[in-house]
Amino acid sequence: MTAFMGIPYNTLVVAAAVAAVGFAAGVVGCFGVLRRRALAGDAASHATLAGVVAAFLVTGRRDLPTLLAGAFVAAVASLGCLVLIRRSTRTRDDAATALVLSVSFGVGIALLSGLSARGIPGAGGLEQFLLGHTAALTAADAVTLAVVSLVVVLVVCAGLKEATLVSFDPAFAAASGWPVGLIDYALVALVAAMVVAGLPAAGAVLVTALVVIPPVAARQWTDRVPTMLVLAGAIGCAAALGGVVASALVPRLATGPTIVLVAAALFVVSACFAPERGWLARCVRPER
Repeated sequence: MTAFMGIPYNTLVVAAAVAAVGFAAGVVGCFGVLRRRALAGDAASHATLAGVVAAFLVTGRRDLPTLLAGAFVAAVASLGCLVLIRRSTRTRDDAATALVLSVSFGVGIALLSGLSARGIPGAGGLEQFLLGHTAALTAADAVTLAVVSLVVVLVVCAGLKEATLVSFDPAFAAASGWPVGLIDYALVALVAAMVVAGLPAAGAVLVTALVVIPPVAARQWTDRVPTMLVLAGAIGCAAALGGVVASALVPRLATGPTIVLVAAALFVVSACFAPERGWLARCVRPER
């Protein structure tokens, strides 16, 4: 099959993969936004480059599941370092995040440049994980990303009550006997999983936008967590599809940055026209 209804087959594969990732990333990102830990995903995303390069060095393989497994290990390790710095030192959250982000990204760049300098066979093209490489996705890769996204969404649905309670009132959750620390770590692991799944779509530099912008946009429209999850998923999916369509129509237009720009445009619309929190509503409200 080369096309469906005039749409190139490769475009359909890319659209299916990034749509699934965009939806799941928007859903999972809601809890990071509600817990005021959105930048933790940024630290994880910048660490994934080091994981990708390390996975290639250890295994010598270039298939997407292997590289994403290495990226996931690096993302979880970076988040573990972030938690350790917060708990064992008096470093502020923003400073700890900046420290982990910069060091992990520096390690990734150093490893990547070392591969290029030594001319290691098969290392060419790993730099595409910086800004995404949707054009290289195969049908098998799309299935892998879709399965990861589906599993993450199902886990969120299964633990929605507990995750919501921990996000809004962790002290009450702990007093009620819920394992707050375990639930918190599980949410962080889900964010890391979606950051890794979003690497082919947006790359290590921009993938955080997929787990931050859709939830922030959705928060403008509702106060209910289930509604926010659905809206964030829809916005993430729409941004992903919009970026794919735009990059398919305009030659040499990178898909990853375009997805982020579409998501940003949707946030601007939400911030301006949301019925309660929107700028227009706040301007009209005093007159009422």
